[in-house]
Amino acid sequence: MRRYTWTGLLAIALVSFLACEAAAKDLHKIKVTAGRNSIISMLYLSGEMAGIFEKHGIDADVDVRPFKGHMAALPAKEVPCSSYAGTAAIARITKGLDFVIIGGGLTVMQEVFVKKDSPAQSIGDLRGKKYGTWSTGAGAFKATRAVIMDGHGIDVLDKKDMELVQAAAPALLALLGRGDVDSMFNISSLTVRAASQPDKYRSVFAPNDYWKKKAGQPIVWSAPLVCWREWVDADRDRAKGFAAAVMESMRWLRNPKNFDQAEAKFAKVTGIKNKAEAGVYRDWLQKNKIFLAKWDKETVDAQWNFLEMAKRRGVLDFVPDKAKHGLILN
Repeated sequence: MRRYTWTGLLAIALVSFLACEAAAKDLHKIKVTAGRNSIISMLYLSGEMAGIFEKHGIDADVDVRPFKGHMAALPAKEVPCSSYAGTAAIARITKGLDFVIIGGGLTVMQEVFVKKDSPAQSIGDLRGKKYGTWSTGAGAFKATRAVIMDGHGIDVLDKKDMELVQAAAPALLALLGRGDVDSMFNISSLTVRAASQPDKYRSVFAPNDYWKKKAGQPIVWSAPLVCWREWVDADRDRAKGFAAAVMESMRWLRNPKNFDQAEAKFAKVTGIKNKAEAGVYRDWLQKNKIFLAKWDKETVDAQWNFLEMAKRRGVLDFVPDKAKHGLILN
């Protein structure tokens, strides 16, 4: 009887193992990169940890790397899809790369900060002042430049309007702290760092808030889900599952309990230094200030309206065809 029991258990174990192997073979293995010190890294790692990618038939191989390496991976076809800087994707399409946008993503969560004791109460009060940024080529910078022009008639690249100061992201926060610049537009993690210190800094302009009032949605062009068309066309169901998994991972992180679990495990790669910064992320996720987790006709129309506005303001030279490059798979 004992021998039969052990034989039965071994048989069950073997069947279970073979079933798991078969299930693993049914998953689509997809490599994806994520920039270090970004909430994007937490997004993908959390989706993997919570089983969301597997639920949608995806085996996600997440490679967290420095931002330059992340940005180089998609154009080099090292990965088929990426949460990629939106205006950079538009520029690549302009040059002939056949990218399509199949999902929502990171919104322009960065805001323009000043010191708490600054006399500036709005972006308009910074005319003629020193405007600090880490990169004029970043998607979030270009998007914010466009909405500042649209809403206030100020071009941060025009010396008649503002004095632009470009510095590395950590140095930029130090420059603001010392008063060497009058305002700061920084990377997302250092935006959160400033927001976590209300005794030192305060926001005078939030691009997302401006576009929500005008178009009903935040600006997704910090990092929508961008893929190579040939990869999408090769297996639409695979692409559909990947997009659904990414956006479900965004919604999963909005739950404070889920975020706390992810923060405990992935704080370092996200760039979270302390509980105050974690609290800002938690609060902003619940308020939908970070991710736009849908991609439907309404979303595509609103986001292409933004691109058209940016072109009118001279920030973009070209707007790709919406029907060709804004694919709705779900």
